[in-house]
Amino acid sequence: MIECPSCGSKQRPGTLFCSNCGEFLVTGGSMATVPFSSGEPPEVTEESSWSGESRATDAVISSLQLKVLSSGRMVQLPDAPEVLIGRYDPAHNIYPDLNLTPDGGLDGGVSRRHCKIHRQGGVYLVEDVGSANGTFVNGRRLTAYLPNEIKDGDSLQLGGIKLVVSIKS
Repeated sequence: MIECPSCGSKQRPGTLFCSNCGEFLVTGGSMATVPFSSGEPPEVTEESSWSGESRATDAVISSLQLKVLSSGRMVQLPDAPEVLIGRYDPAHNIYPDLNLTPDGGLDGGVSRRHCKIHRQGGVYLVEDVGSANGTFVNGRRLTAYLPNEIKDGDSLQLGGIKLVVSIKS
């Protein structure tokens, strides 16, 4: 682990920006992802909740679920044209639709605004929205702001948090 020179929080090696304060970290470390430990998953301390209301009625997400492997939590995505995934930060008024904080999101390197999922026709797309530690589909790092198709059974990794996609038709 490396320490942020600004706030002192611990970050994974290779992290570019502190997930706590946003400070640029000069680490010289590898940009590869850190393997998951095989230890017990962290305890989930709050229920899955969605903030905000649907932003429109077209291109609705209604049959996509995500399983958070670190906690075992299964989350049904809300009926919305797009769903923002990240971590709550009340101090900065950031409330993503899917909050991964209770699943170890802070320690796992999930950005406050990490990625979004939306539907185009019958295809679901995931898009990294400039996260510090990257979004991966089946182990492949996504280019920021370039939507990529996701399918049933795909593995998503947001920083160090893994999720499995379940699409019901």
